[in-house]
Amino acid sequence: MRAKTLLLVAIAICLAISFSVPGQAAEKEKWVVFSVKNIVNPFWKACWVGAQRAAAEYQGINLTYTSPHKSDNIDEQTRMMEDIILRKPDAVVFVPVDYTAMVPTVEKMNNAGIPVFNYCNKMAGGKYEIYVGSDDEKLAYEMAKFVFKAVDGKANVIVQDGVPGASTAQGRHKGFMKAIEETPGIKLLTAQPANYNRLMGMQVMENLLQRFPKVDIVLAANDEQALGCVEAIDAAGRLKEIKVTGVDANHDAAQSITEGRLFASADYAGLVQGYLATKAAIEYLHGNKVPQKIILPVVIVSKENAKKWTEPPEKKPLPKWEDILKHHATW
Repeated sequence: MRAKTLLLVAIAICLAISFSVPGQAAEKEKWVVFSVKNIVNPFWKACWVGAQRAAAEYQGINLTYTSPHKSDNIDEQTRMMEDIILRKPDAVVFVPVDYTAMVPTVEKMNNAGIPVFNYCNKMAGGKYEIYVGSDDEKLAYEMAKFVFKAVDGKANVIVQDGVPGASTAQGRHKGFMKAIEETPGIKLLTAQPANYNRLMGMQVMENLLQRFPKVDIVLAANDEQALGCVEAIDAAGRLKEIKVTGVDANHDAAQSITEGRLFASADYAGLVQGYLATKAAIEYLHGNKVPQKIILPVVIVSKENAKKWTEPPEKKPLPKWEDILKHHATW
């Protein structure tokens, strides 16, 4: 009996040792919160797909997302993020509804020791480990110059701005205006916001078409607005005489470009931004160094190359992390 007891003890010790080998202990699951500004715009849906695809490359990542139910609502995003702060996630991949109004919320995350990974709309303050985005001014500038070239630098132009409080909208307005000022044959008729919303884009365009009998180009701050403009212009029977451009190169816009309705768009790469920002967060949580910022190159999407942008974000190719760090990162 004693011998049997000793044998059982020996077996128990061996089992304990076999499951206690250094490096084999189960790691604690990491909770990463991914924020979007709304659940309506296809751009944010693409960002979320990118985040999911990044998380799928690792084990032990619990990825969840948060979004205001009312699009781009500062108060709602503030309340949601303050609730998340109390629950202490391991990291937050964050885009602010307003890049200045949300600074106190980011500072609360900082004070709680929660690392922040900023993407799309660059924060005006607070501490964040990385910013992933595009140069909005350059992107809008090159989009405008592309369509101006198509009309030999002579046109009556309407600018449809985005959400006034968004840094993206402000940067794109500057880019549009810079291109207009540099092109003597371009006449600016008016610039009005449509808040990155398709319905509002259509309504604003309907009113402007009544005010201005001669319009050649509409520079819209994003694809949703641009597609709303296309609907209004088509309903007025003026689609052949007006070229409309957008920003984002989302699926609907790319499809419209292939059909010859929307003239062009600039790829804002929501899928890639969501992927890279989340990838950076997970790499950071694994103890790896991440760059201060990643700025993506400008890519114009026109009828010649739009077909590949009609692919759903789940199937689009993603860049290699190593290539991005080598060519587009600032340390």
